[in-house]
Formats: sequence, structure tokens, C-alpha cells
Amino acid sequence: MTMTYTAAGTPVGSEPEAKAFDAMQCMADLSRALVIAASPINRIVLSRIAERACLKTASMDPGEAAHKLATPQAGAPQPGMIILDLDTAFQDHDEVLAQIETRRRISPAGLPFVVAVVATLQQVDLQSSAFDATVARPVTPETLQPVIERLLATAKAA
Repeated sequence: MTMTYTAAGTPVGSEPEAKAFDAMQCMADLSRALVIAASPINRIVLSRIAERACLKTASMDPGEAAHKLATPQAGAPQPGMIILDLDTAFQDHDEVLAQIETRRRISPAGLPFVVAVVATLQQVDLQSSAFDATVARPVTPETLQPVIERLLATAKAA
């Protein structure tokens, strides 16, 4: 098997990661967002706000998202942004965060961006290095949309 390298020139860690790297081809699409929330209502609200920022959204519960992130489909568009609602119903967030971190580690551009939605900004201690931005509740278009637009502008400027 040939070794795959990240943009920094370091080898991708394990053989499964290298296979996932080949399958995904690091083709994160900045026009797509994945909304992960335990609450169906929160998925709808967060998706609508992302759509106002001109993103095509898919939304799923944490269990479904962990499975989808762990088994990427070759050629399928990958989200360039993940909006992760860390509410109290989302207890098992470690698996989802691990899958996101794997994708970011093997992506040359460090994508997808991750926006965490939290109850309070004090909750950010939870793996804050895994997040590009954090938004505290209550989430409104006026609070989330500028964060999304700023991250997209940063990526386009690079």
C-alpha cells in the first residue's frame, strides 16, 4: 500500500485512515453543511440559518452522523462545515468529535469547519480545540449566520 501524506507532509496515521483519505479524496465542499443535533427542532432551526448563508444542508441525529462520518462514500460530496449542537440530549458526542477530528487531520485544508452550539460559553472547555467557532444559545440568524460567513470568507481567502 502506498503511503498518503497530508498537506503538511506528514504521513496519514493508520491504514484505515489512509483508505478513508483515498475514499474522501479530501474533497470537502464549502457550499455544503452538515447539521448534527439530537433535537429535530434544533436541526431544522440550524439548517434554516445555514441555508440563509447560502449553504446546502443535510441534518441528522448524532448516531446517524457518527455512522455517516465513519463510513464516507467515495465520490459523495463531503460537507465543508459541520454545525454541532452540544445540548444536554447529545450525551455521546465523543464518537462524533473523533470522526470529525479524523477528517480534519487527513484533509489538506483542515476541513470541515466545526461550529459548536453550546448552552453557555463556559461549556466551551469541552474539546475547544476541535471547534473553529462557538455560538451560545439562544441561536438566531443574527448570531450564527455571521459566524458561518466569516469562516467561509477565511477559507476563500486562503
